[in-house]
Amino acid sequence: MSEIQIYPGLSDAEFETWAETARDVARQLAATALDRDRANKDPVEELALLRDSGLLGLAAPREFGGAGANLVQALKISRIIAAADGSIGQLIAYHYSNGVWTYILGTARQWEKAARGVGGEGWFQGGVSNPRDQWNEIEHVGGRRFLNGKRTFATGASVAQLITVSLWDNGRRVHYQIPPSRKGISFGGDWDNLGQRLTASGSVTFDRVEVFEDDLLSGLNHYAGDVEQRDGLRVLFSQLIFINFYLGIAEGALAAAADHVRRFGRAWPESGLERAIDDPYHLVLFGRLSAGIAAGIALADKAAALYEDALHAGPSLTEQQWGDLATLIDQGKIIANDVVLDVTTRIFEATGARSTANKYGLDIYWRNARTHTVHDPVSYRAREVGTHLLAETPPRPRSYSQPPKQEGQGLEALPTRKAS
Repeated sequence: MSEIQIYPGLSDAEFETWAETARDVARQLAATALDRDRANKDPVEELALLRDSGLLGLAAPREFGGAGANLVQALKISRIIAAADGSIGQLIAYHYSNGVWTYILGTARQWEKAARGVGGEGWFQGGVSNPRDQWNEIEHVGGRRFLNGKRTFATGASVAQLITVSLWDNGRRVHYQIPPSRKGISFGGDWDNLGQRLTASGSVTFDRVEVFEDDLLSGLNHYAGDVEQRDGLRVLFSQLIFINFYLGIAEGALAAAADHVRRFGRAWPESGLERAIDDPYHLVLFGRLSAGIAAGIALADKAAALYEDALHAGPSLTEQQWGDLATLIDQGKIIANDVVLDVTTRIFEATGARSTANKYGLDIYWRNARTHTVHDPVSYRAREVGTHLLAETPPRPRSYSQPPKQEGQGLEALPTRKAS
């Protein structure tokens, strides 16, 4: 295991081949995106397309059947896919993120098992880890453990081959990695939201689902450095994947709007022009929106490269380095959030009233962007950056969840439920 290099990276020529593969997949997804969005079905065929193309195994080591891409390259691929279909862009980004989670949380053996499944068999990794669900339902019966309870929301779990389930056990956050086919797991199929409709999101119910010691991701128990800091890298990577598929959606929206103006645009009578593409207001709008996307991508790629350095640094990563990385990712999140909402809203200034017809479906980009950008309040990321700047206090590892509060109890460590 020690000889396997995690995320070594592809050569420029190798990456371009994979990027062209992603662009081909994206063209297929774009051709049917609106119809599939309206059908609101689980993305089984879409994941099969990603699997058959090899993109699911892109970041798995070559020794395990993958391509050996690094995280910068994997996130670029997620942008290409998100530009065509924001839902599937989110899924592939989450898939890469769950691979990082396994690497951080798991033992070397656990990570290898998952990576071999992804690289060699095309597994899709999902998760049941919504931190806003306060869940403390591990039932201990002798030496056996069972998961009980309902999660209101999870993404990609119902179409995955492996899921990471995060919950509380006796006041301690724990993570189990299990197949979603395990007895007692059921999916509500109740995701019917404004956007990101093809992400296989929705509720998950656990009815005495047995888990075993080998399922418990226990790598941090043996970590030689700052465990809180290492675990905090998971949260940072979650924000980093949001940045990238937001920017991908923005790229897709701007490209679709430009195509619409070229094909259907009509010059406004007061302009004195014959072609909509010559309207100076359109030119300025597209120029500014393009610049915003380009700035966001530059920041996203810089943050991804710095993240890889932090991941590889292991115990040698300093508190200051962690804080600098968190600040950079926060800045990227702010920019990506604002850019994608700006682009997906303002394109209609150029495409015009007729472009709001449902047959064109230009609203899909805004619906997807608006749905996910409320995932967590971007103002808290801006506040964190401002605190670093003014108070000279760098960010520290954070969590969006606390041990669940039970009647008559505070947030202290909770006792494990025991069955008689």
